[in-house]
Amino acid sequence: MDIPFIRFAFPVLILYLFWNTFIVNPWVDEAGEEASSNPNYISPNAARELLEQSRSLILKAEYQAALTPLLRLHKAFPEDHIYIAQLGETYDRLEMYKEGAEMWELYLQYAPTPVDGCPQIAFDYQKQGKDREAFKAFERCWMIEADADTIFFYGHALEMDGQFAKALKLYRDGIKRAPNYPDIQIGLARVLARLGESAEAKPGIDKVLQRRPDNVDALLAAGMVYSGLGDPRTALVHLRHAQKLAPQDNDVRQVLARVSRQAASQ
Repeated sequence: MDIPFIRFAFPVLILYLFWNTFIVNPWVDEAGEEASSNPNYISPNAARELLEQSRSLILKAEYQAALTPLLRLHKAFPEDHIYIAQLGETYDRLEMYKEGAEMWELYLQYAPTPVDGCPQIAFDYQKQGKDREAFKAFERCWMIEADADTIFFYGHALEMDGQFAKALKLYRDGIKRAPNYPDIQIGLARVLARLGESAEAKPGIDKVLQRRPDNVDALLAAGMVYSGLGDPRTALVHLRHAQKLAPQDNDVRQVLARVSRQAASQ
């Protein structure tokens, strides 16, 4: 049946589709538009090829060569945290710590889980001799996410900065969260010994040494604790063991000399 309405409606529909498609919502080649506006643009296929190339070079430990495709990817996608992290890791392997720190700064800015850039960002500042920047980076990492690792590293930074009361508070928080984290237990014992609370530190450091009798940091902390308890002979046993394991350790050497004088005076 020939219905006049349908004969009239069909060409109107065609005209509407034409008008909507080509006038109101014209199709745009997004790749072409991005390529024209971004001189560093690369296609998804090219990006995959560059990523494969960089990973292959990294697996072969050809880190300098791997920088070329990684930098090309970073220029094309400057906010992509995956490429930023790979660049940061590659710079670190090349001991290019200034460039590595710059990448980890970007990682903290763009990554969905920025804490994954910790503590490497602080280590890169340390390798440059930038102690204050490293301290601030440890603090920033702790502020991003207070987990056992960030607590330990920031607590240790506070301890090395002489802020023992703050370090003690942080280590105690760390012990509550991760009671079997050995580095936090050792740090807590060291700070307690420095603050004249060796009696409180003794059970914890003894427990660590039962599990890790050759841990140099634990042996050093035990030397400090037993010295603080007025038992330099036991302290010397731990410190001499530590010196055998790490003869170049300056901290062990200094505490050993001090405790040796203490023992000689008794």
